[in-house]
Amino acid sequence: MSARPPRYAGRSYFADPGRLRASVEAFIEDAAQPALSGSLRALVVPHGTHGEIGLLAGRAYKLLLSLPLPSAPLLILAPAAEGDDSAIRCDPSFAYATPLGQVAIDNICLDAIEQAGLPVVRAPDGDPHIESHLPFVQVALGDEQIVPLRVSAGLDLAAPTWQSVGDQVGLIIAIANLPAADATSALMRLDERALMALPTRRRWLWGGPPAAPASPSADRAVLALAVKLAKAKGANRAALLESAGARAALALYRA
Repeated sequence: MSARPPRYAGRSYFADPGRLRASVEAFIEDAAQPALSGSLRALVVPHGTHGEIGLLAGRAYKLLLSLPLPSAPLLILAPAAEGDDSAIRCDPSFAYATPLGQVAIDNICLDAIEQAGLPVVRAPDGDPHIESHLPFVQVALGDEQIVPLRVSAGLDLAAPTWQSVGDQVGLIIAIANLPAADATSALMRLDERALMALPTRRRWLWGGPPAAPASPSADRAVLALAVKLAKAKGANRAALLESAGARAALALYRA
C-alpha cells in the first residue's frame, strides 16, 4: 500500500517544500490572535486554493498554537463529490503525502469506527480539499495522525453510531464553504438540524422560472456533522474568526 500522492501540488499550493512551508507559516504567523479562551473542539475552514483561503485558514490554525486541544487522532471532514448518498468515504492509502512529508491515516481508529457500526467506503480521494489543508496541519501540529472522512450530501445525522465516532477522535477540522446566508447563524447557534434544513436554491439568469430547491449540499452535511460531534465533545460556544463571502473560519469550543 502506498501513500496518496500530492495531486494538487503546484495547482492549489506551492509544490516546492521551502516555499510551501514559508507561505503557510506566514499565513499563520501574520494572522491576528483570536481572543478566545477555553478548550477547542472543532475548526470550520473553507476549501479552495491557498491563494483563496490562506488568510482565513491562517486565522483558524493559529488557534492550535494557543488553546488546549483534545488528545486522540485528528478528524478531518470534507465534502465528497461522489453523489448525494449517505456514504462516508476514506482514501485507502496508509497516508497522505504533501511536499512537507507524509501524514499517516489512523487505520486503528478507522477500524474501531467501523466496528461500532459506521460503514466507511475506502475509495480514492480525487478532491483537493483535505490535501490542501494538510500543510497547515503539518506546520501547526507536526506529525499528527488523521482520520480523513469525506461526507456525502445525504448524510444520516440520526445514526446512533456518531457517538462512538466522537469518542474515538480528538480535534475536528471541518472543511466546507457556507452553503446559504443563514449557515453562519445556524453554526453560531450550534444547531445542526437547522443547518441540514436550510433551503439551497438555484439562481436563474434573465428571469425564468421561480427558484427551485437544489440538490442537498455536501458542504452543509460536513458543517452539520462537525457541529453534532463538537457538541458531543462538550462544545458550547462558537466564534466567527473571519469571513469573506461564502468562505469563513469558525471555532467551536467549550468555554
